[in-house]
Amino acid sequence: MTASKEASGVLREGANDIADMLGHRPASKYVGFALLLAWHYSLWFVPHMFAATELLDQRVTIAWLVNLGATVVFLLLIAFCLGRKRHLSSYRWLYAAAPGLTAAGTLALCLIPQVFATPEISYALSFFLGASESAMWILWGERYACVKASYSLRHIGTTFGLTLFITVGVAWILPTYVTTLFTAALPIVSGIALVAARRDGARAFPVLLPRSATQGGMKNMVAVSIITFLASIACYFLVAIIPWEALPPKDHSFTLGVLGGAVLMLGLAGISLATKDKANIFKMYPWLIVLIITAFGLFLADRETFFPAFILATGVSSLLEILLIMYFGILTSKGYVTPAVAFAFSGGFVRAGIAAGNTWAVEYERAPWLAEAITPETCLLLICVLAVLLIPLVRQEFNMIALTAAPPSRAEIDEICAEVSEEFGLSCRESEILVLIARGYTTNNMADKLVISPYTVNTHIRHIYEKMQIHKRSELLNYLNMQRNDF
Repeated sequence: MTASKEASGVLREGANDIADMLGHRPASKYVGFALLLAWHYSLWFVPHMFAATELLDQRVTIAWLVNLGATVVFLLLIAFCLGRKRHLSSYRWLYAAAPGLTAAGTLALCLIPQVFATPEISYALSFFLGASESAMWILWGERYACVKASYSLRHIGTTFGLTLFITVGVAWILPTYVTTLFTAALPIVSGIALVAARRDGARAFPVLLPRSATQGGMKNMVAVSIITFLASIACYFLVAIIPWEALPPKDHSFTLGVLGGAVLMLGLAGISLATKDKANIFKMYPWLIVLIITAFGLFLADRETFFPAFILATGVSSLLEILLIMYFGILTSKGYVTPAVAFAFSGGFVRAGIAAGNTWAVEYERAPWLAEAITPETCLLLICVLAVLLIPLVRQEFNMIALTAAPPSRAEIDEICAEVSEEFGLSCRESEILVLIARGYTTNNMADKLVISPYTVNTHIRHIYEKMQIHKRSELLNYLNMQRNDF
């Protein structure tokens, strides 16, 4: 208990410094989460991260796959256990425990020689890191929900791109043991930034829409998640099937691939800034599928183009994770899903696809004669699958814009009023007043129509606010409009 309090004190002191340093710039709120992603990529993609083991050692590959699988399991498990009402941020001890345990696990995995000498230990540590990382993912997702993050591509793209490029680049050029210490410090700094972000006092989560009203958002999430899962499989099948001996920088190619993803993210941010289009995230997503198809084309074209194909596939795979966070984060801000579900889906499906694609390629490599015979055909099959995926992905783009931007019809508003009454247990009179508020009636108009005093109307309105955890009429109207008028 004493150690936990001391750790919390250190986090609070660091949080004050970071909060003062970052100020209130829109892009700064994303730095902490970007550092968590940078930790993951530095740990598994920088060649000299493990003091006594090569990055391309089979035991490291299996440990990474175990880590990916654990992250998927714990992200989805946490989201399922929390449900619609509970939040992981309610467990305040996690703000110190999750970053501290992640850093400690990183040091143990990378620096203790016996870890990979006894592979089971490395697999257990990798599994443990998946659990602690998942907790930090959800905590950051809930924080962004509380501050009503806009998930602007120009802000997130710039912040994530620069953070990944600088952090992974620094880890790459540092000496072996210094790199490990630097990488282990990243989750600590991310945790301090998380505590700093709570200093604004924002604790209110977006009010969830009634269950039936969220079905459209959930269907969209599932469809996009499945598409991204398949795209991630294709990406990492290509990454893993390319023989690293054929790549000029050898195992440094993985680091260059992550840096390439950071550059692509900065490019997307630049396009968003130039076009000033808030919906750019929806329009650009299909182009990532096109880039994956291009990477396969380069791989099939000639051995000389293996390296650009590898860099492009690795870079796009890192982009998928970040863009999916933005994609689903917007649904969270509109009340369609909880932040835990949004961040669990964004991280879980991408990493499940990466693990599946890498495992597929590894199985091919176990039978070189078979792989040589069917790899081109497999790549052509994946190209066809990706091309087919473009059709439903473009359709989901229009569905997403309709969910978040198109104003609801009067029939939709009447339907959501009925659903709200049932969801929050409103009385018959409160339900009547809710409908009138949705139709633009003033307090006096409602009093005249219902033949009651304005004081009684205000009393009913106050009860509605209390039951729905809403504080003013503008918030209520925004909610009844399915939060589409502020996109």
